[in-house]
Amino acid sequence: MRNWVAKYNLEVLTFILVTFIVCATALSPALSTVQRYMIGFMWLFVLHEWEEGRYPGGFVDLMASNMLKMDVSEQTANLSRIPTMALILGFTIVPFFFDGIWVLVLLPVYLGVFEGLVHVLGIKIFQLARPYTPGMVTALAELVLAAACLVYLATSCSVAWWEYLLAAVLYFACFAFMQSRVTKLVGIRYRDFPALMRARIKEMRAH
Repeated sequence: MRNWVAKYNLEVLTFILVTFIVCATALSPALSTVQRYMIGFMWLFVLHEWEEGRYPGGFVDLMASNMLKMDVSEQTANLSRIPTMALILGFTIVPFFFDGIWVLVLLPVYLGVFEGLVHVLGIKIFQLARPYTPGMVTALAELVLAAACLVYLATSCSVAWWEYLLAAVLYFACFAFMQSRVTKLVGIRYRDFPALMRARIKEMRAH
């Protein structure tokens, strides 16, 4: 079952979120503004996974060849997307139902900001001749939606400063746990991963 989910990870993620969106809009026509934002994130995260992993795809290969200096098999690449899939589902479905808990609502917002920045910075880090990393178009769309949601939360909702901070801590904790599962799949200890990345970036800048 695990291998089947890994092989069809994009199809499974798409089916779950599209089904959720259809049911949510059909059963609850009077959605709150925050819930509408969550649906927007669901659409964009699904599209992003397809752009990053399939059409044109290749972000995992880009990371493997430049950062890890190793070949990653198709099976490993597919398995690595299961933790990502779980993160996306948790970051969108949970705050949809708890749209008044700002710490949860901010999680997909921070993910959208992070994705946008990573894909843009990746052009310079990897010294790509073409100004594009696989997944960048939808990542920039996520960044725009995240910025709009941040403006809405700051101007129309009573979000305290500590909630922004707590959400950031929770986001990075969840992201680090997800990344630790991914790095374990390719045989790297997560505590060694930051040092490896710094070494690879320094090496690429030297050339």
